[in-house]
Amino acid sequence: MEDLFLKAYEAAQQGKSYAFATIVESTLKGTPRKTGAKMVVLEDGSIFGSIGGGRNERNAQLECREAIKSQKPKIVTYKFDEQPGNSICGGQIKVFIEPFAGKRHLIICGAGHIARPLSFLGKLLNFRVTIIDNRPEFANQSRFPHVDDICVGGHADRLKKLKITQNTFIAIVTQGFEHDYNSLCVALKSKAAYIGFISSKVKKVKFLRRLREQGVSEKNIARIHAPMGLDIGAQTPEEIAISIAAELVEVNNRMHIGSSKFKSL
Repeated sequence: MEDLFLKAYEAAQQGKSYAFATIVESTLKGTPRKTGAKMVVLEDGSIFGSIGGGRNERNAQLECREAIKSQKPKIVTYKFDEQPGNSICGGQIKVFIEPFAGKRHLIICGAGHIARPLSFLGKLLNFRVTIIDNRPEFANQSRFPHVDDICVGGHADRLKKLKITQNTFIAIVTQGFEHDYNSLCVALKSKAAYIGFISSKVKKVKFLRRLREQGVSEKNIARIHAPMGLDIGAQTPEEIAISIAAELVEVNNRMHIGSSKFKSL
């Protein structure tokens, strides 16, 4: 059992999602495994542990992978009858499918005035936080003692070398127009959950035009958040960082938006 939790922990630390399948109810006779048996399924389909093997375990694996995508738990019932691939001993089990998202990773391209408060907020929101900047006097432990990683070098070059998953959020706040654009181009080639950059209307128009001229699809362009952050009238670097952090939460919790507690009376 400890090995299963270790596999889940390792996946989470690598930013990978996973799901547990746990037997929560079983008949007294006729089932290979009983209540409490569990397995963990990684996002690539790898299985550790077992809930009984055969066709039912294969179906549970598929349910886990679907739950990882939707991040919605469910309970499913499986019977052990004479269908192909099943044990013929009879009985049935109920299995709780419980998905978990891997640890979220916030990559901040830039180490200036907005990056510092945003990095603090990222840690408060339980992100792993990485800072990238080409200026050692900005990207250092003295300015960012709280972050997990500091990468000194060209923004786009360093971004290319990082592992970017569906649990990665990329905020582009560099000190230069071209640094922003080059970082954006790299980000758009990844599976990042969020890609945003600080932008005026003019800058946004220019960036999108260049992307289209380079053949970037409209579907990919639609992934971009620009200007980055929710409109709260932010003025100071700290307020802008709060607006960006709020948008990160909004994207991450999209399925929960629309709660009745926020509806007008």
